[in-house]
Amino acid sequence: MIKPAIVAVPDLLLAIDLGGSQTKAIASVPDKNGSPTLVCMEPEIADVSDASIQNYEKTKSGEVDPENTCWVGIGDEYYAVGFLARQKYGGNSLLKQLKEESAVPKICGVLWVLCQKLKLNGKLTVALTVLLPPSEYQDRERLEVKLKQALRRFNTSTGEIRVKLVDFNAKPEGGGIYLYHRCILGADIKNRNVAVVMLGHRNASVLVSARGAVAPGVSSTFGMSWMLDDFVRRCSGLVKEDPRLMVAIVTAGSECNPEALTKLSRRNSSVEREGEAQEMSAALKLSRDEYFRALVRWLSQELPRDIDEIILCGGTAEYLKPELEAHYSNVKVIWNGDVEIPSGLDTTGMGIRIADVWALYEVFFGVGNLIKKDSGLTEEGNASSSATPAMVSSASESNFVRSTAPKPGGETKQPKKLGV
Repeated sequence: MIKPAIVAVPDLLLAIDLGGSQTKAIASVPDKNGSPTLVCMEPEIADVSDASIQNYEKTKSGEVDPENTCWVGIGDEYYAVGFLARQKYGGNSLLKQLKEESAVPKICGVLWVLCQKLKLNGKLTVALTVLLPPSEYQDRERLEVKLKQALRRFNTSTGEIRVKLVDFNAKPEGGGIYLYHRCILGADIKNRNVAVVMLGHRNASVLVSARGAVAPGVSSTFGMSWMLDDFVRRCSGLVKEDPRLMVAIVTAGSECNPEALTKLSRRNSSVEREGEAQEMSAALKLSRDEYFRALVRWLSQELPRDIDEIILCGGTAEYLKPELEAHYSNVKVIWNGDVEIPSGLDTTGMGIRIADVWALYEVFFGVGNLIKKDSGLTEEGNASSSATPAMVSSASESNFVRSTAPKPGGETKQPKKLGV
């Protein structure tokens, strides 16, 4: 008989995807036993002065959601995060830098937003899991050290926040979907060679599982940003930072419909706008074709020849779906690992773009609810987290446990077994 252990249940469970086009976070409060909450923020960040922040606070007006008015002070440094950085301070998404460089202020910003939305006080404990590009996965320990130091005390518009990071896990991008798929397959994962191809805004990443053994992932710069750079170079007057650009390109679809691109034109007459839209359409077709060829050329060097399944995921994969399905017609393709996004969760219309972080949340936090703090006990044999992935440390290192309470309504279908 295992003696029940006293455990500390975090005040907040949080999974974050530090994406190049959006910061996506899913969180829940164990004590409130409610459905998970989704927070999405623009990827921009801007370093600002204390005086500038004070002036902003004095002059701001109106009613604004917290994710659109977010700033944090970490030590002597101040940062505008998300929409505020984009709209007021000319921030950028820092695609050329390591994600670890901007992760700390972004995570602090998300925590402040969640405190406002979930009515949490300024002192809390957090269990965090975060997605990183495979090429930056080795930086996870450095990121953890920086986070623990910064979260101890940081300033916000509503006062000081103090966070104790009681559990931290970093996973490679695509890792959430892989772990979810692995949970569904169970022991059969040892009989298959599976590749997870995550195509995002900034990176293209590949994880390969050969009969259950996961090799270190690889990343490249062949994300959607590569195509956008090429496209704007071909067109007059376009800037990559224009938030309308991505919307217009995705709306134009695989046919690069010029009508969807008309709104990007700065010409005065309708005739000139239509003519320029035709030119943009021709340029986009070239950029899309060259991007796809470059992408699959890189993938051909990273994907084993004896692959049984390819899991394609990410917003860029959806954009290139016709070409990818034709190119990989001789291989079993699983889109987004068959992860289903609960309609009640996706309040911002992100769709499959949150599949990876949702799967990560499900694997680590989604099996029932955490035992209440006042119970102070664990059930026998239940003193571990949900998954024990081959590519990361065992989840039994977590210092919190969960019971088998019913799921909140509207959640996706759970794997029958989350451990192996």
